[in-house]
Amino acid sequence: MATKKFIMTLSLFMLFATHGFSDSAKTVKSALKDVTVFFNGAELTHTASAELAKGENEITVEGLSAVINRNSLQIKITGGVIVSSFEYSINYLQSERQNEITGKIRDSIDFYSSNLNKITTDMKISADMLALLKQGVTHNITIAEKASTVEELSKNIDVFQAKSTEYTAAIAKLEKAKTTVEEKISRLKSQLSLEETRHGKNSGVLKLKLASPLAVNAELTIKYFTSSAKWTPFYDLNIVSPASPISLTAKSKVQQTSGIDWNRVNISLSTGVPNSGNVAPVFSAWFLREQSYAAHNRTADYEVIAQNSISYEKEAPKMLIRGSGSAGSTQPPIYVVNGMIVDEKEVLAINPGEIASTDVLKGASATAIYGSRAANGVIVITTKSMEDYVLKEENQLNRTFSIDIPYTVKSDGKEQVIELEKQTISSVGYKYYCAPKLDAETYLIAEISEWEKLNLMTGQANITSEGTYLGQTTINAASTDKKMTFTLGSDRRISVKREKMQDFSSVKFLGTDTRIVLTYKITVRNNQNRDIAMVLKDQYPLSTNKNITVELLEKTTKPTVNREDVGVITWEENFKAGETKEYFISYSVKYPKGMTLNLQ
Repeated sequence: MATKKFIMTLSLFMLFATHGFSDSAKTVKSALKDVTVFFNGAELTHTASAELAKGENEITVEGLSAVINRNSLQIKITGGVIVSSFEYSINYLQSERQNEITGKIRDSIDFYSSNLNKITTDMKISADMLALLKQGVTHNITIAEKASTVEELSKNIDVFQAKSTEYTAAIAKLEKAKTTVEEKISRLKSQLSLEETRHGKNSGVLKLKLASPLAVNAELTIKYFTSSAKWTPFYDLNIVSPASPISLTAKSKVQQTSGIDWNRVNISLSTGVPNSGNVAPVFSAWFLREQSYAAHNRTADYEVIAQNSISYEKEAPKMLIRGSGSAGSTQPPIYVVNGMIVDEKEVLAINPGEIASTDVLKGASATAIYGSRAANGVIVITTKSMEDYVLKEENQLNRTFSIDIPYTVKSDGKEQVIELEKQTISSVGYKYYCAPKLDAETYLIAEISEWEKLNLMTGQANITSEGTYLGQTTINAASTDKKMTFTLGSDRRISVKREKMQDFSSVKFLGTDTRIVLTYKITVRNNQNRDIAMVLKDQYPLSTNKNITVELLEKTTKPTVNREDVGVITWEENFKAGETKEYFISYSVKYPKGMTLNLQ
């Protein structure tokens, strides 16, 4: 029996020794080098190096995210080393050991929670004592009243007044202390939540079994996908005036809670959307069945444009430097960096990789601008802007912005703004728009032709005027319209008034039917000192009932466009400065008597 047990134990030991990972595996730290961020999720690339002996090796790689898609793990290793097997796990204890701050915060929470419990107990005791005091004094006063002794009554009242004041003051003091402690606990819990998000509660660990043909220093590359990151595009939209091009700056908001900080890594932003379920749809049989529909209200397809504020931005003047100095002058040249005169030490301190261009200017133009001190010339240096560090790539499925500057993004969920590119939009047309039945405000809108050439992404656009934020609009890159429309803001210098014309409206009874004629006048005045283009819209009802007949009275109503499918009419006209025009919409509705309609 003993021999049989020994054999079974030895067999299990050999099994675990062959297939398991021993605790003596060498531990190496990984470094995060590259991150590709998608609209939802990110691909992280780590590197690590390990000294391997010839034959079998076991190593443990630390520093990975604890929030990964395990199916996405990719492991590459140099030196002809073969990955025999790997095992990914989460170390729930490591981050707790490393993060002393959270431990101290928890200790403080426990300390104040204990104080809070003591205060609550003292408050209950004081409240109970006050209740007992009231009960005892009431009993004594009742006895004293029966004995009709004034001295006893007075004595009981004095005792009650003194003791009740004491207990009431104690309860008030304890309530104040309770509020203070509760506020401290609340602040500590908020800080703990922030620290746990920032540092992560755990970390990812990758255990590898490697077979090496030689003793080598192997380099490992580990890639995986995490869903705890994203980036969102947005724009800064600047307009100098309605007669000037639009300046559009594309930016991104990057945020992540992967549990590890991205310290000085190479970041790429991709418009791709990774999805493990990318399968083209296939039709299945479509069977018709009877279906009941609940009644619902129908609304007209109105083209409503959201309100914002108009924005204008004046370009800052650019300094143009032309000139040279005398070649024989012993005076040093003048150094100009981004339009500012600096000394030679500051120039030497500039990283060569940050310089976009260098020009050596000589001649009379230099001395004309800077005087005799520019006799030996002017060296003009222009450093790179953010746009110079962004490499744009287009492929079959997505667009990628590669940032050529190491970035740091903490694992705290806070947004990191990265500028991507600037564009000047010249093919812009401006019009004023108003739908007075819905809103009496008049909006300035910009229409961009051939907008598909701009390669835009859907996102919010911040409107600013000379650095002052005025509002937001939306860029819809999924639009199928030939022109992209931006709402730039309302302008009350264009007055629009819509009123019902009583003299041209009527109600008539024709047998079993009622016929109503409604006529409205819209007055538009351009109070600006320049000509404008105007788009004016109104609406008439549509009938879904054969007993209701709607007719647009064309003799009175003469729009530029009439969309009969939605009941919307449009006038498009130009207005001179100070010009006033009137427009009319008139329609009739015939319906059975006794029927109630929403005719407003």
